[in-house]
Amino acid sequence: MTDRIRVWIIDTDTAPDTAEHYERLLDEGEFAHAADFLRERDRHRYLVAHGARRVILGRELHVEPQSITFTADANGKPALAAGGPHISLAHDGALALLAVAPDREVGVDIRQLTEGLDPVDMSERYFLPFEARYVAGGHDPVEQTDRYARLWTRKEAVAKVAGGLGWANTKAAVLQRDLVACVEPASSHRHRVAPVAVPSGYRAAVAMFGEAPFQVEVRTYEE
Repeated sequence: MTDRIRVWIIDTDTAPDTAEHYERLLDEGEFAHAADFLRERDRHRYLVAHGARRVILGRELHVEPQSITFTADANGKPALAAGGPHISLAHDGALALLAVAPDREVGVDIRQLTEGLDPVDMSERYFLPFEARYVAGGHDPVEQTDRYARLWTRKEAVAKVAGGLGWANTKAAVLQRDLVACVEPASSHRHRVAPVAVPSGYRAAVAMFGEAPFQVEVRTYEE
């Protein structure tokens, strides 16, 4: 039987009073992290993403959102303290993604296709040479940025599954590969990765532990 995971798309650019509502659901650690943001827009997006995560998981577990408690591994990846599904949260720009998987460790990543980034230079610095050539081979900066974001999100998603650090795993080979081995921590394990259909202007990927196939169900979050 093929595993199924749900990936929730969360719009984090909402009315100001929405963030105030979510703020009441957060624990002390989340509240303190939100206070660290210098820009109000970034704080707002954080509150919505993390508040929506609590609402979604509350529905999944049939509990009050504010009663959910999280723990974290050595790299800071959160997990449900009381057990339950595996989760991964990522956000960039005005969108956040929450992946929920019942039986296997999961990682998700999303990137906004922003102007001003030099995808060719970034790829030459951090990617494997053949992947850097692939990015540079795009017909124009738009296509180069798209190629860079597709590769980056796949690397990040797999790194989150393996409990590694994103920057250390930019050397993990992902181009034209559905099974990816992490560079750090080094392991013979390979993890399956797949793209996630997200709104225009973004690219995203999700990965699960091990080589077994899985199906992705994408849902749009509504409060």
